[in-house]
Amino acid sequence: MEKLISWDQIMDQSLKVPGMKIVRTEFLIQAFGAYGNTHLLDNQRPIDLYGEDVIHKIAGDITTKHLRLTTATSTVAGIPGGLAMFGTIPADLGQFYVHILVLAQKLGYIYGWPDLLDENKNVTEGTRNVLTLFVGVMFGAQTANKAISEVGKSFAIQVGKRLPQQALTKTVYYPVVKEVGKWIGIKITKDIFAKGVGKVIPLVGGAVSGGITYISFNAMSKKLQKHLHKEMLLLPKTTVNNFYNDISEDTDYEHINTENKNRIEDLELLSIQACINMAKIDFDLDPAEIDFISSMIEESGLTTDEKMTLLENLRSMDLFKIDFTQLKENELYSIALIENLAAVMHADSVIKPAEKIYFHKVISELGFTKEQMSDYLVLPADEE
Repeated sequence: MEKLISWDQIMDQSLKVPGMKIVRTEFLIQAFGAYGNTHLLDNQRPIDLYGEDVIHKIAGDITTKHLRLTTATSTVAGIPGGLAMFGTIPADLGQFYVHILVLAQKLGYIYGWPDLLDENKNVTEGTRNVLTLFVGVMFGAQTANKAISEVGKSFAIQVGKRLPQQALTKTVYYPVVKEVGKWIGIKITKDIFAKGVGKVIPLVGGAVSGGITYISFNAMSKKLQKHLHKEMLLLPKTTVNNFYNDISEDTDYEHINTENKNRIEDLELLSIQACINMAKIDFDLDPAEIDFISSMIEESGLTTDEKMTLLENLRSMDLFKIDFTQLKENELYSIALIENLAAVMHADSVIKPAEKIYFHKVISELGFTKEQMSDYLVLPADEE
């Protein structure tokens, strides 16, 4: 695998662009201005005030606007010398994710999510984590789909409040967000390597870039729109009376964190051990696999001694004996593990027979069927 592009780096660069921070009420008042009752949007979701057809139209119009903008910019960026570098990231990639992140915020608000910014209209760690999950949904990460569904049930109906800023930083979801971020980085890296050849052909490169951008952006936005729409319909109608009875900013996340900390670390350790087994199962430890797993270890919440033990094992050929019972009881972490195992398999762009056998063994122990997880045995290049 080429040097892995960091999703955090892309987000850091994108969030510096003016106009990136979308304030919920301000945006919704403008978007739904033609339909009246916008003064009620402070305390209610758009679906509670307007019909499903209106929601669909507004979401479609907003998506089309950003699709046109990013495609036009990408066509120019694809021509050598067309645009300057976006910090340390190519301009084409940078502008694409600026629109992706802006659209993610807007779709979130249209489909009922609370304000993702703090009281000073600033991006917080909680904001970044929600946006990472939204983009994960766009990339087809089942972990992100599952996490958004669980988080959305707790937060989507408290629309007039802001997202509790500790909600995704001090609970069981936080390690999952980190895994989704890695998944996004891997997908971006492989997509760029597979599709970047058009950039070296003058003039033709611009057309190729614009076409790829149109297809990619359209498919990604539709995935998020479809998922958020489905989740919106599953939630009860919000009223001013029940609006303040949801999770409050005073929720004792510190207590939740203490209560779950050991369990989270156990699940993280188990997941990393399984990925190490996957990397070594074919007796051919690829540098890309080492880099990916080393990153998992470094960014985990494990102790220094535990991290050192894992790194030492990575350099040996011994396999861990793993009991997947704990993971089987947690679907969110099970799916996250499966996606991590797939990332290890895909790291060297070749899926070996031994890797496939180990993958099937793990998914079986987690209670999934081969048919349910067959997509993970398809390399990105085969998806075109």
